[in-house]
Amino acid sequence: MSRILRNPVPPNIPLATITYERLYQDQLNNAFRLYFNQLNNLSSALVGSTGGAYLQFPQGAFHQDGVTTLTAGLTNTSTTPITVASTAEFLSAGGLLIGSEIIKYTGKTATSFTGITRGAHGSTATSHATGDYVSEAQPVPSATTELPTSFTITDSSTTVAVDPTDLTKLTFGVSGYYNIQFSAQLLSYDNTVDNVCMWFRQNGVDIANSASYISVPTIHGGNPGASILALNLVLPIIEGDYIQLMLSSTTGNTVCATYPPATLPTRPASPSIILTATFVSSLYT
Repeated sequence: MSRILRNPVPPNIPLATITYERLYQDQLNNAFRLYFNQLNNLSSALVGSTGGAYLQFPQGAFHQDGVTTLTAGLTNTSTTPITVASTAEFLSAGGLLIGSEIIKYTGKTATSFTGITRGAHGSTATSHATGDYVSEAQPVPSATTELPTSFTITDSSTTVAVDPTDLTKLTFGVSGYYNIQFSAQLLSYDNTVDNVCMWFRQNGVDIANSASYISVPTIHGGNPGASILALNLVLPIIEGDYIQLMLSSTTGNTVCATYPPATLPTRPASPSIILTATFVSSLYT
């Protein structure tokens, strides 16, 4: 619910009379009554009956978690387009996780992935059945190349938004200090330990002291090496600024992987990357 906030007008207090007069006292009481009513209306518009009910601050919550299902099975050697229920939440090019296999693709239609490379990033090509889950696997480039992460899902947004022309950029419509937090789910089927680095850029420039490193284990017992990298920092942001979350790795065989929904026990999908931006305070002191 939207409410208009108005600053209370200081009361126009009448000059006191030399002697007591009932009329003067009534005028004085009315002036104060009007002012306190304005204060009460302002307080009610801000906090409501439950405290803070109507306060709204700049914020944004975003993630990347393309998940769909196969509409036709795959052999372990097939390189024809992969047909699925929908590709709507996936990037235009990138990686897929099906079972324990990572597959690269270079294009997509509404219901298929094209330009297929099987058994990518150290994984092994295997057969897959109709109905198997297909989830996003955003590759982490090698140490000599950096890549900004993309966000395809907006969970909530008030003046903080994904740039519709560049899904790697988060734009800010209000100046202030923001608490920026992210977590990335890293997965590797390679036999070499990989070291992954993630950091922030603001308006295309690396932010000092914003990098974090983590080691992703090797494949073991048929299970992938997995790690979660998380970080938060407080940034001064000017209206119109944008930030990007960058990543690179030693080997280039790690992916930011989405785990699809599962049963036994029933649990929801686990997004590959989650990022939130929360307004902390004004820039002004």
